[in-house]
Amino acid sequence: MSTRSMPAIALMVALVAACEEDPVAPSYQPPDEPAQELTQDEAVALFRGITRLSLNDDANPIHPGSVMVQCPHGGQVEVIETIDEFQADGGLQGTDISLTIVPVACRMNNHGYAFLIDGEPSLDSQLHFETVTPGLFREVVRIQGSIAGALAWKLNLRSGSCRIDGQVEATASVVRDPDNPATGFFHGSVCGHEVKIDMSESLMPLNFPI
Repeated sequence: MSTRSMPAIALMVALVAACEEDPVAPSYQPPDEPAQELTQDEAVALFRGITRLSLNDDANPIHPGSVMVQCPHGGQVEVIETIDEFQADGGLQGTDISLTIVPVACRMNNHGYAFLIDGEPSLDSQLHFETVTPGLFREVVRIQGSIAGALAWKLNLRSGSCRIDGQVEATASVVRDPDNPATGFFHGSVCGHEVKIDMSESLMPLNFPI
């Protein structure tokens, strides 16, 4: 090998070594390709915001048919509802409610995050309400169900898709009882994160026909 070729070979070896040792290269993200995932805090804020807006809108209590809920900063959410009442054990009434939630350019802020949300295509909620009597002079509504579907979101310069799939469990006294406050939880997957989310503010006070 000639001595003239040695500097070129040495330069090539140095460049390869630099690329292999550079810790920044694997995580480099071009500015026009923003990250497509939400953190767990962001995902929970998205879920809480859209369910609070859709499931318990004070101006539009749940009723059969379709209702348009206006988002706080523009856009809207279409909520399509079906309600089936049934006779539960002991002669008490129960209700099955199906909700299809379709955000359209919905802008909302929740926990410091400003989201733009569209349905991809929607969220579907199946909620089973049943009144039980766990004690004398006390009636309790128990809610069980599911929420599943997908949303398209934008947050600052980032955007992506969020799949949601999980179960809902909630309990509330028919007559407000300070000794037995309402509870409600969603547990499942939100935007790729396994979470348990307090839904009391979304499901209570109950705007449902029981």
